[in-house]
Amino acid sequence: MLATDYLPALIKKNSHGWYLEYQVIDPATGKMKRYRQHLNTLRRHYTRISDFKEHCNRIVCTINAKLAGGWNPIGEFNNTRLYTPLSIVIKDYLDEKSAELRPDTMRSYRSFCRGFEKWLDENVPNCQAYLFNKVLAVRYLDHCFKDRGLTGRSWNNQLKAARALFSWAIGKCYCKENPFAGIKTKRESEKQRVPIPAVYRKKIAAYCKAQNPGLLIVSQLVYSSLIRPKEIRGLKVSDVFLKEHYIYIRSEISKTHYPRVATMNPELEELVAGWIVNASPDYYLISSKDYAPGKKAMNHSRFDKDWLSMREALGLPPEMQLYSLRDTGINEMIKAGIDPLTVMQHADHHDLSMTTRYANHADPLLVDTISKKAPNF
Repeated sequence: MLATDYLPALIKKNSHGWYLEYQVIDPATGKMKRYRQHLNTLRRHYTRISDFKEHCNRIVCTINAKLAGGWNPIGEFNNTRLYTPLSIVIKDYLDEKSAELRPDTMRSYRSFCRGFEKWLDENVPNCQAYLFNKVLAVRYLDHCFKDRGLTGRSWNNQLKAARALFSWAIGKCYCKENPFAGIKTKRESEKQRVPIPAVYRKKIAAYCKAQNPGLLIVSQLVYSSLIRPKEIRGLKVSDVFLKEHYIYIRSEISKTHYPRVATMNPELEELVAGWIVNASPDYYLISSKDYAPGKKAMNHSRFDKDWLSMREALGLPPEMQLYSLRDTGINEMIKAGIDPLTVMQHADHHDLSMTTRYANHADPLLVDTISKKAPNF
């Protein structure tokens, strides 16, 4: 496009506010066509007029560079949101998601956005949403893998979170394409968890009875009732139904967002009955008050810290995690002859393939069991 085919972009102001204006040749008529983009919405993002004008100057430079390169906006919608800095897009994204999602779910969203913003500040500061392309997306993911040393699973989680951010941004007209959409996931290694045999569970129970009775109840809830640790932190005393022998998992704390009942065996029922004596129904079953029922929910990292202390004290391998008890419970229920469909429902799985996958961990007692019980030739 020749220089005479356009008039460069300028920032102007009239009685209606701030706007950007430029002109280009309409190929259909051969006449100049004026384009205006209102900037009042962008102006509200800035307290100081100087910061706003600095942002506007970057927009002008971007548009004029595109015009000089032959770009013609005819057929496109004028959309000033395309020039919004990614930092503002991310803030709007988190604000909207925090109104929709639970605090536990938001933790992973905020964690991804913090890391992504830090990389943006260090590598492409003030990057506008529509200028973030696939090259930058690949550079960010390379940083996650090489510099941060993320595993394949964690890298894939970063990719998934980035796709979600830019899909949302497209829906809000901040950009036109998802730069992470065409990037393939990495192969994931198996989760580093192993079942916990009965001999080790007895050691854990003895330790907890002496050092941390609350952790014993948590362990029992995970193992026999198959309640996830995150769900346990949201349980209230009123969710316990001793006479009916179950605990009610409310939809707002359930991982799958569906309510369900989790059966208690007699051993766990006895522990819970003594645990909630004289406790107010609106108290958390496991609270930050040394695990005892209380008004404040348990911190999300407390279970892991206390489990680590117990594991180190007993000399257990790192693969034996708190969540391993849930895998173990699923595994042993199936081996005990409980039909897989019942176990699937108890574990709150969507289908049997998920249940059998969790039951398919390497069993350290498999050799001993087969050698003693398998029939001779």
